[in-house]
Amino acid sequence: MTIIDRPNKNAIVAAMDIYRDAMRPFVSRNLKRLRGMDAETAIRRALADSQLTQFERNLAEGRGIEDAIDIAEIAQIMRRHWRDAFQDSFPRGTDLRDSLARVTELRNEASHPESEDIETKRAVDVLNDMSDILRAANAPDAAAGVEEIRDELKPFTTSAHRLTQGGRDVYAFSLDLEALDSLLPERVDERMVRDANRPLTPSHAKEIQDYLRKRDDWLLGTLMLGISPEFVRFDSYTGDADAASDVGVLTILKKGESEMKMFDGQHRRRAIGDALAELASDSRRAAKLRALKDASLPVMLYAEPSIDALRQMFADAAKTRSIERNTITRFDRRDAFNRAALEIADASDLFIGRVEMERASVARTSHHIIAINQLAMTLKTLEVGYGGRVNKTRNEGYMLELEALIERCWAWADDFMPSARTEYNDLMAGEIDNSELPAMREKTMAFNAAVIRIIAGVYHEWLKSGSDSKVLADFLRGESLEPGKRSGLLVDAGAVPPGATSPTTTRSMVTDAIDYIVGKARESAS
Repeated sequence: MTIIDRPNKNAIVAAMDIYRDAMRPFVSRNLKRLRGMDAETAIRRALADSQLTQFERNLAEGRGIEDAIDIAEIAQIMRRHWRDAFQDSFPRGTDLRDSLARVTELRNEASHPESEDIETKRAVDVLNDMSDILRAANAPDAAAGVEEIRDELKPFTTSAHRLTQGGRDVYAFSLDLEALDSLLPERVDERMVRDANRPLTPSHAKEIQDYLRKRDDWLLGTLMLGISPEFVRFDSYTGDADAASDVGVLTILKKGESEMKMFDGQHRRRAIGDALAELASDSRRAAKLRALKDASLPVMLYAEPSIDALRQMFADAAKTRSIERNTITRFDRRDAFNRAALEIADASDLFIGRVEMERASVARTSHHIIAINQLAMTLKTLEVGYGGRVNKTRNEGYMLELEALIERCWAWADDFMPSARTEYNDLMAGEIDNSELPAMREKTMAFNAAVIRIIAGVYHEWLKSGSDSKVLADFLRGESLEPGKRSGLLVDAGAVPPGATSPTTTRSMVTDAIDYIVGKARESAS
């Protein structure tokens, strides 16, 4: 729908079409409930003389009874036969006759070509009436259509500073906390990554909530959101639309409000909403509630339609502060090993469904065997060794040969690993179910992410000399990985302290252990 000179009136006209098409069959269907009177007779008795003339003209043109009913006549017909035909069709206690009258009144006003528009609040109120009538008449799709038009009537507007970053428009403005809580999307989920943000940590949000509640001199940083450019309009105060930096009025269409994606600030957003709700339930804290509602927070809104671009922006921002490594791995698509890890996690027979995507490590009670960030690091170890580094230039080279990198990682995961350990072979073959992994950790360290990385490091060192990987696989397959022992391959190598259940994290000790295991494997082959 195009809204030009009289947006509210145009909206009413469009909504009336939806309302009319849904209410005509409803009226006709309910008139059949009348005793001793057919629908046409019932309509004739309800209409005034001028309405009756138009109704008969419509019938004479070959329209059926439903199509002959004009929208202005719907309310009159329903009011005339309310008790006998319509009252019982609505939920008990629902009397919509006043709402029907308001809809008819505004329809008559909207159909006249006056130059002035209908006042926004009145238009919204009557659109609410229409929605209520349609929902009570069991026409939810039509009601949703009316509600969509209603929601487009009054977009959010604010003064804003427009600037440019990375080739995209960015709008800087502030919101008082009450407006912020009603306007900005929550986009939070305590169990999974949602859209462009990391998993919400409830305890962190609660800390911010308590901070807001207890302190009058609180300070919170800027919220960062993304929105598709099609949902925003900027009108410069200076009239220079091409200026790189300008001040003016930012308009966010109602539909755009639900499309905004928060990529930095969800804990603050959650804390603000919870703090306002908590204070609202305590009448003794009315002054604090008012002060908090009136306070403001800065917002940076990026005109960016791509969710992948927002994820990358989040990953870029993470480099200046502490962010979960698993989140960076999932969102930073410029890193070749992140890309490889996501591919392997999604398609490898060994790793599919067994990679922890929401946390940076795997708990002993988990049904996963490795976290996504740990998998990315393991694949990097596989390629450059345990202590190897991948600088920007080298990463660019891997990105150019990404398919080849993924193929090498895949060969290690689905060919070498199951041949090197019966645990991996049984897992891939279905002999071990994911639900059994917590119990299996009591019997073997093969499902420890650090051990998997050590195996990758051993594999890398072994292949450097061009040796056959089958020899290494046969050697590793015959070694015990039982935890808690005072001897064994990993204990003797110095990777696992005697009696421990997991490897050390000291780099020098791990690299020495990898060299020891490679040497032992070579001895076994001689």
